[in-house]
Amino acid sequence: MNSFLKKIKVVSSGAAMADLAMLLLIFFMSSTTSEPPKGVEVKLPKAQTEGAEQDSFYISVSADGKYYFESREVDLDEISDNLAMRSGEKDRIISITADKNLPYEKIQKLLDILKSHEFLNVVFMAESRESGDSP
Repeated sequence: MNSFLKKIKVVSSGAAMADLAMLLLIFFMSSTTSEPPKGVEVKLPKAQTEGAEQDSFYISVSADGKYYFESREVDLDEISDNLAMRSGEKDRIISITADKNLPYEKIQKLLDILKSHEFLNVVFMAESRESGDSP
């Protein structure tokens, strides 16, 4: 009988353990709910949304290259002066609206002024794809 036990080899299969772990994982995932328990019926208030005031400076550049700061026609020096006076507001967003056919050098001059005054939070306004022409 001793010789018979010597011939038997213990085989440990890691695959069986992996299968068991996977089955346990699937069981716990399917039996657990991610919804909070419902104890009492609660009537929620209706939300009223209003347009949030954007804390932005608005700069527009027309098709003929004229600059408008906060809806007032200005030149680049006046934009620079306005930004210098507002140096404490560098975290505000600069919203730039420019004509799509405007030469880029007009925008580059404006961006250089913004960079020199460290107004780096710049957003370019555009039409949405649904309402505008496709590129």
